[in-house]
Amino acid sequence: MNILILTGRFGMGHVKAAEAIKEQILQENRDAKVTTIDFIDYMFPVLSKTIYQGFNFMVSRCSGLYNAMNKAAGKNSGVPLKLTFTRKIDRLIEEHNADAIVVAFPVCSQYISSYKKMRQCSIPLYTYITDITAHEEWIAPKTDKYFVGDISTKNALLSKGVSEEKIEITGIPVRQCFYQEYEKQNTGKKEVLIMGGGLGLIPSSEDFLEKLSKCRDIKVTVITGKNEKLKRELEKKFPAIEVIGYTQEVNRYMQRADLIITKAGGITTFEAIATKTPLYIIKPFLEQEFGNAKYIEDHNIGRVLWDTYADEAEDILQLLRHDRLLETMKKNMQEIGKGFSKGLIA
Repeated sequence: MNILILTGRFGMGHVKAAEAIKEQILQENRDAKVTTIDFIDYMFPVLSKTIYQGFNFMVSRCSGLYNAMNKAAGKNSGVPLKLTFTRKIDRLIEEHNADAIVVAFPVCSQYISSYKKMRQCSIPLYTYITDITAHEEWIAPKTDKYFVGDISTKNALLSKGVSEEKIEITGIPVRQCFYQEYEKQNTGKKEVLIMGGGLGLIPSSEDFLEKLSKCRDIKVTVITGKNEKLKRELEKKFPAIEVIGYTQEVNRYMQRADLIITKAGGITTFEAIATKTPLYIIKPFLEQEFGNAKYIEDHNIGRVLWDTYADEAEDILQLLRHDRLLETMKKNMQEIGKGFSKGLIA
């Protein structure tokens, strides 16, 4: 069987989801041939770099505009498929002799659904929704199955007219390495991991980092991703903080941490659930993050700081000293993982 996975580099979450799906399929079916394609690069080879640069700029500098555009896209989901694009998708499917298509980014769902309608094509289309919130862009009429992270996502799809037999609760996909358990060394310090997502967005101020770095009973590690400029700045200003750039071993840093301070991304949330590491979310600001943050709060697997004027460092220190609460959060994460259906794509 030949399976095509389509994704996009809008942040790294969708790419990581695609990697996890591929890994799961190959684990369950060794004979499968799985190919992952950046759909934006494929469809718009000349414009893709500009598209991604524009997205990165909006998310990091104009989040209000991004949220407004995201809402507008939800009201006008669907794409007019021109003949040129249809032929490109023809070629994509033929090149890989695809028996099924799995998508981990909403635009892909819209394009493939429109393609199936135009070509009267019956190739199976499976969609993995990578956030708890079921944005309308994810919903495409020719989708054969939706894989979602939580019952609330399923209910949202049902309320928007998706039939129940098309929905499976699997959790948001994460790579298998996040489920591996490593023996944690007892250093006598609480370990805090700060991550800013694939764009290197650290949800904090210098004042916040200054306070944490001065606590002798806390070890702070910051992962900046591909943001090399931020990495250099933090290394210079905060020598007591361990600063890591792009790494393929995020799972190990999560495993050894007592608390993860990060954005409320869907993939990151479920990576934390897999490693059973409580989360701390500082002031969510992107539309899709609000639903993820509420999920974290409702299931008591972390704390969300909504108050713009609160003292983040003091609130985090208070949580780190509350061992019983941290242990409860870990147990809640373990319980969440028990409710997922495994191996359904395969």
